[in-house]
Amino acid sequence: MTASGEPFATQQEILKPFARDPDGVDRRRTRRTILIIVSIFCFLYGFAFALFAPMLLLPLISPIPVLFLVVIWALPESRTAPIRSLSTLTFVFVAGLVLWPNYIAVAPPGLPWITMARITGFPLVLSLLLCTSISADFRSQVATAVSANPIVWKLLLAFVVLQTLSIGFSRHPFQSFDKLIVAQVSWTAMFFIAAYVFMTPGRIEKMAKLLWSMAMVVGVIGVFEWRKAGILWIGHIPHILQIPDPAVQYALATHVRSGDGTYRTQSTFSTSLGFGEYLALTFPFILHFLFGKYKPFTKTVAFLSIPPMMLFIYITGSRLAVVGALMSYILYYTIWAVLRWRSNRQSLVAPAMLLALPGGAGILGALILFWPRLHNAVIGSGAAQYSTDARKAQVALAIPKAISHPWGYGMGMSADTVGFTNPSGFLTLDSYYLTVLIEYGIIGFIVYFGLLAASIFYAARFSSISQRMNSEYSYLIPLAIAMSNFFVIKSVFSQQDNHPIIFMFLGMIAALCSRIDSDRRSAELGTHAISTAAPPATPSRRSTRG
Repeated sequence: MTASGEPFATQQEILKPFARDPDGVDRRRTRRTILIIVSIFCFLYGFAFALFAPMLLLPLISPIPVLFLVVIWALPESRTAPIRSLSTLTFVFVAGLVLWPNYIAVAPPGLPWITMARITGFPLVLSLLLCTSISADFRSQVATAVSANPIVWKLLLAFVVLQTLSIGFSRHPFQSFDKLIVAQVSWTAMFFIAAYVFMTPGRIEKMAKLLWSMAMVVGVIGVFEWRKAGILWIGHIPHILQIPDPAVQYALATHVRSGDGTYRTQSTFSTSLGFGEYLALTFPFILHFLFGKYKPFTKTVAFLSIPPMMLFIYITGSRLAVVGALMSYILYYTIWAVLRWRSNRQSLVAPAMLLALPGGAGILGALILFWPRLHNAVIGSGAAQYSTDARKAQVALAIPKAISHPWGYGMGMSADTVGFTNPSGFLTLDSYYLTVLIEYGIIGFIVYFGLLAASIFYAARFSSISQRMNSEYSYLIPLAIAMSNFFVIKSVFSQQDNHPIIFMFLGMIAALCSRIDSDRRSAELGTHAISTAAPPATPSRRSTRG
């Protein structure tokens, strides 16, 4: 005690390495307060669990993952972060997403479906969180990977904020919260994982070949389904994987075009349009293997893959897949010719190809207008008139709601809000443009599609900077084309089955742009070092004779 009767040492007067007495009065009082608070919380939590489970099981178990995240955040720095597992789990996640039907899953009472995407996605995200928490080197490399595309990652984080805020406007917040978690696992995390994983040379080519090979696999499954005119595994799904949900029953039902009765193949996807979208996203990579500087065997296999791909697209019965294939041809043709001309000014092939482009586009337009089969595949016949009319009706219903509620109605609430039902009685919304506008509002619409547009811009800009078209940097071309296809397809297709692949593409573009930027700076530094180096000493002309 001091002469004035105050404690001898205050918080500021304690010198290192000394500390306050852990058994002091203040510490004991704090521990008792915490114990009382925790005891009251546990009592109320247990009472609520006994009263509301399993009806509200998801919100009741939410403290467990929150505590789990706190534990991960509190982990100390370590050199044993699971960095190597990120690459393997990324490939496993993409394979499970494409090859396994999302509607074949386990559905515990009161909990979300345990799908293959979640079984493989949550370990992937857990590895990401562990690496971020305990490895400063990992954090630095991820920051470097996204630094070349600053607009993209900033728009992505802004979109995550808008997704989170949209829960407050939702009529069913628990449902919106579930979709928010799925989006962070399958979309946001996928961007940062891909940005890190594909900084390593060689991995983008492996992923492109995986997407290509899986397109062949699901396409063959689709052919057998087309011949049978029904889903192959109907009647063979184990009881534990059968979900008594109307959406699942609709996915397993026979789908034909209402106008002419043509069966529409969906393979492992929940709809034929999702299958067609995946084929449209994969097609640019096949063209890249065909026209890029690869071995003759790879080029031959890519060439032989094009006719089956066109068959797969045809049996989906989806116009969006046909449009995606045509866009892939035209855009790849144009970009390839421009880059070839830039790299070889003396070449006559590239300018001839560019000059022939308007004529070719005119011929293609004439064929679309006057060749009935191509006209029906791209524009649609009378059998597709219902889809066109339905989209017009949806726009008429959605626009007034978006204007009256410009901040959105909450994540996952677009179909309920618009209120349009198909002939089967299901709420539906065909355009993802309307989905984003209704769920996230006008600002969310600008942020999301600005994110896609910015990524396409960066891919096009950096592909024109890099002249090393025989390297992995040339994958910016099919990535830009695939993103452009997705941008257009989303105007008529709202489902989100392939969104994880798109966010992986965003991460790939970021990684490639960062690698190109790093190589360019290294080359500039090397040139500057050579130019500023001291000139070699001139030999003396003094006579060496004594």
